[in-house]
Amino acid sequence: MIQSAQHPISLLIIDDHRLFNDGLRLMLTDVPDLHIVGQLYHSREAIEQVRLLQPDLLIIDFNMPDIDGLELTRQLTATLGPQRILIVSMYGENRHIEEFRRAGASGYMLKTSSKDELLTAIRSVARRTPYFDPKLADEKQFSNHADDVFLKKYKLSPREVEIIRHIKMGLSSPQIAEKINLSQHTVDTHRKNIHAKLGISTVAELVRFAIEMNL
Repeated sequence: MIQSAQHPISLLIIDDHRLFNDGLRLMLTDVPDLHIVGQLYHSREAIEQVRLLQPDLLIIDFNMPDIDGLELTRQLTATLGPQRILIVSMYGENRHIEEFRRAGASGYMLKTSSKDELLTAIRSVARRTPYFDPKLADEKQFSNHADDVFLKKYKLSPREVEIIRHIKMGLSSPQIAEKINLSQHTVDTHRKNIHAKLGISTVAELVRFAIEMNL
């Protein structure tokens, strides 16, 4: 089922951890463009319920006792055809992400993500735009110098390094938010954390730092 501009994105949550499953439902219930059509605590019921409810998007846990998220993704795709599936997981290893990507998942994110990040992922996947949590990107995409200096010495995350580069280019928080598909609030929070980690207080100091470090 595909949502139109007039209808919210319908979601089915599949997670055997009741506290997380129920918490996710409560977190998303009041979001105007989302509609939760069901919750499943047992993955063995998933294929039948997906066929019955026809949700726009499935939020699936990685670890489940009967059929784990990876095997469930494979079974759903094989039985019902391509689905818009967003995996939530405690594991950030690239090998897991690639396994889910090959199995047919449209997105993958950590359970420690913020609400804003989750909403970004849901809306991206609902538009058929893959979303794989940027925090999980292989840090080897940066140079060895960046690995050594930024990720170790300054404790900066890959996302924070990305934001520093955009600031160096002269982009504002709203422009950065639009470019990397985050809310302005999330970008502003990253900027505050960057300033705290680097011990600086102005944009000029941050730009100077980026230039000196050859970002």
